[in-house]
Amino acid sequence: MGDMKRISSILILGLLALSAFAILPVSAQPQKGPGVDEVIIEVRASGEVGVGDVATGLLDAYWKSLSPAVYAGLPEDWKQNLKLIKNAGGFNGLVFNPAHDPDNPYIITVGGKQYFNPFAIREVRFAMNFIYSRKYIVDEILLGGGQPMYGMPQPSNPRNSLVEDIYAEAGFSPEGDFEYGYNMIQDALTKAASELGGRLEKRVDPNAPAGFWWYFDGEPVTVTFLIRIEDERHEMGLYIADQIEKCGIKVERREITFAEGIRLTYYTDPKDYLWNIYTEGWSLGQGINPLYYADYAVIFYAPFIGLMPGYQEEGWWQYENDTLDEIGLKIWLRQVESMDEFHELAHEVVRLGVYEAVRIYIVETWEYFPVNKERVTRIAYDPARGLWSEWPLYTTKTTDGTFRIAVESAQPAMFTEALNPIGGFGDVYTMYGVYVAITDDGTESSPVTGEPEPYRVNWTMEKKYHYEDGQVVGEIDVPPYAVMYDTLANEWVEVGEGVKAAVKVVFNLTFSKFHHGVWEDMNDIRYAIAHTFEWATLDEPGDRKYDARYASDLQQTLPLIKGFVFREPNVVEVYHDFIEIQSDAVTATFFVPWTAWPWELWEAMDWIIVNNGSVTGNTYSWNKVEGKEWLNLITEDHVRDLIAALEEMRNRRHVPDALKGFVDPVKAIARYNAAERWGREKGHMLISNGPFYVETYDPIRPYMLLKAFRDPSYPFTSDYWYYKYRVVREVIEKIDAPVSATTGSDITVKVNVIEVEEFPEAGEAPSETAYVTVSLVSPEGRTVFSEVASLVEPGVFQVTIPGSATEGLAEGSYTIKVSAATHEMAPYAEVATQEIVLTAPVVTPTPTPSPTPSPTPSPTPSPTPSPTPAPKTKLYIAAGIVIIIIVVVAVFLLTRKK
Repeated sequence: MGDMKRISSILILGLLALSAFAILPVSAQPQKGPGVDEVIIEVRASGEVGVGDVATGLLDAYWKSLSPAVYAGLPEDWKQNLKLIKNAGGFNGLVFNPAHDPDNPYIITVGGKQYFNPFAIREVRFAMNFIYSRKYIVDEILLGGGQPMYGMPQPSNPRNSLVEDIYAEAGFSPEGDFEYGYNMIQDALTKAASELGGRLEKRVDPNAPAGFWWYFDGEPVTVTFLIRIEDERHEMGLYIADQIEKCGIKVERREITFAEGIRLTYYTDPKDYLWNIYTEGWSLGQGINPLYYADYAVIFYAPFIGLMPGYQEEGWWQYENDTLDEIGLKIWLRQVESMDEFHELAHEVVRLGVYEAVRIYIVETWEYFPVNKERVTRIAYDPARGLWSEWPLYTTKTTDGTFRIAVESAQPAMFTEALNPIGGFGDVYTMYGVYVAITDDGTESSPVTGEPEPYRVNWTMEKKYHYEDGQVVGEIDVPPYAVMYDTLANEWVEVGEGVKAAVKVVFNLTFSKFHHGVWEDMNDIRYAIAHTFEWATLDEPGDRKYDARYASDLQQTLPLIKGFVFREPNVVEVYHDFIEIQSDAVTATFFVPWTAWPWELWEAMDWIIVNNGSVTGNTYSWNKVEGKEWLNLITEDHVRDLIAALEEMRNRRHVPDALKGFVDPVKAIARYNAAERWGREKGHMLISNGPFYVETYDPIRPYMLLKAFRDPSYPFTSDYWYYKYRVVREVIEKIDAPVSATTGSDITVKVNVIEVEEFPEAGEAPSETAYVTVSLVSPEGRTVFSEVASLVEPGVFQVTIPGSATEGLAEGSYTIKVSAATHEMAPYAEVATQEIVLTAPVVTPTPTPSPTPSPTPSPTPSPTPSPTPAPKTKLYIAAGIVIIIIVVVAVFLLTRKK
């Protein structure tokens, strides 16, 4: 259950009491719900069309960030109508299919035929970091809209400096080094050829880009490259494909849409060998929060999480790496005693992930969402992710109360991912266009600090523990009457005597009505918790209530839960052993007792997954699995089966196992009736508790209408966020530094920074509180100096790089890298760079001085009576020896231009 997971838990506090006295005149009450009355979601086929419609007023915003290249050619009058909102939370890269047969590290057998998979070889994957230029992609394809990226975390993450030495050690550089990568690939394939007994060979072909092709069993070695067409990944993919062919490997360029790329890459078994490379693009759900930098590394590198090829789908070929899983699990569960240990483990995960190179990174993208600034009068957004966050739909106000947006899709369908709360809402459009609009989670991440904050739950926390062999050992007594859900017995059981926990959190829950008019209550929470344990636990072979992909990370974290105490009407105590040493808020929200979905909807979904659809006969799954329907709460046939399940449960007077003893059949029937009515009236089963509800969904147009949920029970007013946060970001206007300097001399760097207020009121002023760092980065990417800048006057920060930091450095082109954030651990830091050329100081020779002549003594008179004649030649000892020695040492320490 997505709301229950630690990393996806995010949110914010606020309960506004509503008082009205029937016997008195009623004054105007604050409007409940969001700032606009409705949100209309449509589809546009391309960014060019979308931004044009925003500029001309047909749309208020386009729900996809676009590169500077899209805006460069717009008419000036269009540009005047646009407010551009930056998204630095995205990044692009490549993921490889490393599948091979169990008995051969090079070959994959499909349908009786054997194929040579070059990306089953680690060295070939790793070489892909070098054969192209990231700088070319940033400068020529993105038109400056990003920066090179070599691994996780992103370059804009303040903690990225902790892993930059890995990239320097690997020899990465913005320009790349084709020759080095080419040789690495040839060496690896030559070694494979020697082990395959002549089945793999080079064949000369003067028409080939490399002058030859590699052949396997008499056919060219060919890789299938899935290249997205909707954005700059198209040009990036074609460029990289050309570079691969220059290494003697043929490329089948499959230029595909978002939907096809997602389906083939993440929802097919790698051993089916339908793809070799995919141009991935991601936007982090938590932005670039430094609190989670190690978690990002674990998510994208460690197989146990379920994001590496195989995706922990039962029966599929799996990429495995026990070391990554072992270290990653220690990070994930925070089995560390100090921040030093934490950083060391994170460093090792990144290092292993970089060298394994199943997933490699190319660029952090700096893109911009277009918003019509005439119609949209107020909007809050995440400083890192822009519109791909919770805040826009909560806070937006327009001139007429309607907010019209569009998502991008080159196909008729509006969404490529299913909408269900376990295996759905997996792409940015379903998540940030629909999920955040219709749901209220228990917590939200603050746009100011990035930390989880109370939203529909508030808490107090107690911690008491010690470490034994790196493991947290709790010292808090768990009440013997606390309960856990027994998934085998299908009942709640008391934990009994002697159970201890490290953390006790008391949550106060703010309930309101679900969209179908039923009040949330403690039974929704009981059911949701039981459901999480049920579907993440394999009770026995063939357990129908188990999902391996869903369980992939939960089965590691759920054992840390020690017990629950439910106190009616709205208090839950949670006891657990998770300690986030960086943040008490993250520790407290490790497991939030909350759900955005009513229990009867959960039970109906379970019903048709376990028993199949009684109307259609469909076999359902939470996730996209071959041979099964991917459960979708807006698909007509799926809705019919869900309604039929509600009817059947009502007719049986069914009470779920997790609620027996808490809900009687009469109350259960009332719930089933309300959900059934909703499904028949609305034509979908998206029943939740957030600021909007789905009024209409038309898959033919396609079109979705969200209406504001104005029920008096809803706890937040439309102005709540206006008074809750002041969202600002620091913008680097200028770096004032020399373009060249000599090694061993001081370098003064001044940085002009303005503070831009994004919400609640737009404005800017010279910054006086920014956290500014200045770094000097070597040509090979190593940080040789870094220091926090000092404020010298409003808007101006200064650092002097001392000569001792540059003394002895090789000559070459270095980079002054500046970052500016609202505070040290801010979730976003703006980055700017400037090149500086360092040269060795000229050695000026010191002339050797001429010796000073000694005075000649007066001659002593000779005793000879006759005078001796004076010599005709005088010896003038004028030693004028001038030695000129010029030593010019030109040492360029360029460890392989990659």
